[in-house]
Amino acid sequence: MDRIRGLLIGTVVVVAMTDAGCSSGTTDSTASQQTATADDTGTPTTAVPVVKDVLAQQVDPPGAPGYTLTLARYTIAPGARLSPHEHPGIQLAEIESGTLTYTVETGTATVHRGGATGTAEQVTGPRTTTLGPRDTVAEIDGMAHFGANDTAEPVVIYATLLTEDGDDLSVPVTDTPGTTGAIG
Repeated sequence: MDRIRGLLIGTVVVVAMTDAGCSSGTTDSTASQQTATADDTGTPTTAVPVVKDVLAQQVDPPGAPGYTLTLARYTIAPGARLSPHEHPGIQLAEIESGTLTYTVETGTATVHRGGATGTAEQVTGPRTTTLGPRDTVAEIDGMAHFGANDTAEPVVIYATLLTEDGDDLSVPVTDTPGTTGAIG
């Protein structure tokens, strides 16, 4: 729970310092199913669920009128591969459990190994790395990326997003060579 509070507090600090954007809603908790393809060609195969639980959401939080602050939990099933996407605005995420194969196609993500105070690493696309428990990642608008769970255990990710009111939390990237589709 302290990690979630830390992510939320970190996002509030970012609210005061950034001109980011995306996502509308209320402070209720919802769950939706997203699908991913399980092969590298982008050809749809047996759909593997990626569950997105919106744990909290605040429209127009203090210090950020016109923006929405969202706390979400993503659970990525074994064998799932997300389609390339971007997060309008900013997403700060922490791997709670499991091992995520993380690919940046364009742009740069900032990864901290072992938490926000861990060693910082700039991951500039095209590049793939592995993220494990307590690793954090900051993704800025316009950075195309995707994740895959190449293990037998689920990957659980907690994320805070700061987006312009009314925008989606993620936007598919359809012009990346060798991939198709979106996570929704």
